[in-house]
Amino acid sequence: MFTREKVERILEKAREIDSKLEMFGVKNHQYKLNPPVPEAFVRDVEEKCGFTLPQDYRRFITQVGDGGAGPDYGIAPFGEFWKKGYFQEDRFAEHHRRGWRRSLVRPFSIRPLLWEERDNCMCDPEVYEMHPEHFFVWEKPENEWETPQSTDGFFCLGDKGCGWGYGIVLNGEKRGQLFTTDHEGGFAWEAYSFNEFYSRYLEHLADTKALQKELEWWRGRFKR
Repeated sequence: MFTREKVERILEKAREIDSKLEMFGVKNHQYKLNPPVPEAFVRDVEEKCGFTLPQDYRRFITQVGDGGAGPDYGIAPFGEFWKKGYFQEDRFAEHHRRGWRRSLVRPFSIRPLLWEERDNCMCDPEVYEMHPEHFFVWEKPENEWETPQSTDGFFCLGDKGCGWGYGIVLNGEKRGQLFTTDHEGGFAWEAYSFNEFYSRYLEHLADTKALQKELEWWRGRFKR
């Protein structure tokens, strides 16, 4: 069970080690949590859109912090839900966002990634050989014209860079699980729950020796 105080203690220690914010993506969140989002806001979104958030993620954003510090570029705030969606801000943006919101109600349906498809999904062949059961493909329905970059039942939580992101499943048999995605139909399994996913992030930061070693590696890259 997370508490804001416990999480902030770990983040503060990491910030002391990486005081210049040199680790990948850290300048975006600076090892800081956002304030929790009001329970009333979350309930309003759920009632208007017709889905419910997985309980552990819901508790985190309402009681611990609405995004901020997290893997890579950090976790995006749910408080900006109505602004979300990967759409250029033009006269069609809100139309696409409405379609994206509707897509979140539908079940997340994926199938295993086949060996011959791995290159199309930017999958590392060596990693695939080790854990082929962790890789999947989502096939866009033929009538899914109104939401060109949506994926049914999948809510993106953060950006990994280079076109990749990670998110949580809202509906379907894999509800509550987290996946990495290339935003083009390719998925890699990450964790069974948000708690597992975020605990792994905190454990990574709490291992100060490993964190210091990783920081030195990043500094070496900057000097090249």
